[in-house]
Amino acid sequence: MEIFKIALLIITVLVISGGIPALSKEITVIMTFSCCIVVLLYILEQIIPAVNYIKSIASNISFSGMDIILKSVGVGFVTQLVSDIALDSNNRTLADQMVFAGRVCILMLAMPVFMDVFKIIEKLTNGL
Repeated sequence: MEIFKIALLIITVLVISGGIPALSKEITVIMTFSCCIVVLLYILEQIIPAVNYIKSIASNISFSGMDIILKSVGVGFVTQLVSDIALDSNNRTLADQMVFAGRVCILMLAMPVFMDVFKIIEKLTNGL
């Protein structure tokens, strides 16, 4: 299973970074960051077929918001990853800023949906 490969990589980095006291804190942070990038790229490679399948289903039912949903999920994942890295580096301020930026990006991605809803509400209220 794929999760065991990821778990093995993370455990290896944890053992190396925590088990060797001669490593400086900077090297440990670089190792952790590199491991996160490798795991992220591996997960993205694994998830691409699922995303393509979801897009094909969405195109068959003519749902135009699926791209917005997938982009928002991606922004959420990246936001969480970077925020966790910042927290691990003892930088709460940057972690909070990353979360805020992620929320704003998701809001901006959702604006076309909000605009469509407002147009529908406007059409409904004009008919009264």
